[in-house]
Amino acid sequence: AICPPDDAEQKLRVKDTVVERIIPRPEADSMSTARYYSEIHFRLNKADLDISYMDNGQSLLRLERIIDSLGIDNIVSVGIISQSSPEGSLDRNTWLTEHRSKAMLNYMNRVYPELKDKLSMSKIIEAWDNLASYVIQDPHLEESTKEKILEIINSDKLSVADKKLKLKNSLGKDPNTGDVYSYLTKYYYPVIRNSSIFIFHIKFEPDQQQEPAVPYLEETPPDFAEITYTPQQPSLGFEDSRRRPLIAVKTNLLYDAFFTKDLGWAPIGNIELELYPTEEGRWTWLAEYEFPWYSVPSKHQYFQIQNWQLEGRRYFKKASNHSGHYLSAYIGANYYDICFDSKDGNGYQGEGGGLGLGYGYVLPLGKKPDTKWKLEFFIKWGVY
Repeated sequence: AICPPDDAEQKLRVKDTVVERIIPRPEADSMSTARYYSEIHFRLNKADLDISYMDNGQSLLRLERIIDSLGIDNIVSVGIISQSSPEGSLDRNTWLTEHRSKAMLNYMNRVYPELKDKLSMSKIIEAWDNLASYVIQDPHLEESTKEKILEIINSDKLSVADKKLKLKNSLGKDPNTGDVYSYLTKYYYPVIRNSSIFIFHIKFEPDQQQEPAVPYLEETPPDFAEITYTPQQPSLGFEDSRRRPLIAVKTNLLYDAFFTKDLGWAPIGNIELELYPTEEGRWTWLAEYEFPWYSVPSKHQYFQIQNWQLEGRRYFKKASNHSGHYLSAYIGANYYDICFDSKDGNGYQGEGGGLGLGYGYVLPLGKKPDTKWKLEFFIKWGVY
């Protein structure tokens, strides 16, 4: 049976707090399918899929793992419900919901083309019901505050525009959370702006060790229009980054393409290792070694270097799969014998060391957020 991740993975950071997920696990019922659930979130007034926002990168990784574990043939259908938070104009929210749905459809078709015929898309323009569910389950709001919020949300006499205006101007303060509207927009609206992904897959009996030759399925696929999901509750505190040490192996393409007039193509042998201590962290540590070792004594051609360098790096965005912009600091030492003067044999020989700062950008070369191939551009300043 495929289960959602551990409780430690069912949290996402919203500004300076943590929203704890209550994600339903695959259910063992009388039917032949079970369900897997995940969410992708969107920035305020944005419709593009940003893997660096909140826990989107981790959600897409979990989605990939669950699909790989289940197998495409064992997936009955995939439903995606996109929605917007109840703020701003209805026209704008309609546009946002439509384009968030398109962004998810494009991603799924690009990364999982085999699931194209199994996809079903739905939209909720403004998720008032979800906001009400979040408020009901909130452990921090006073009951009187909840009643005031729900009275506005459930009112049949107020227009949508009036509901938004009244939420913004008439809720006042709660003794536990302060300004109520600010509290809602800070902790709940960010998680309402999402696309919910439901994967319905074949459910096997516990004693089945292998996939049956002819799996049994429901005759009628699930109706995604009737799907709802359990809301999330805020809990104060901070999330510990899940530890998953990884090492990236790199080569400098400009060094590999080094060329001199007399030596011709003379690639500078080099290797760099980057350690990712945590999967969602910003800090990484690097060690680099360069070792070109060419000599043609008859022509006074010497290109011999042993160079070692250590570097610390901090990426701008957390949970970005260590991609995007970063700043770094480095220290290094070397010894060298360099001479390209075929006539007089004048050159450079000695030992040295240096330190400095750097800036760079890491570009993923693939469709999936955890693609193993990346291209890095950087510039460094220092003293030697």
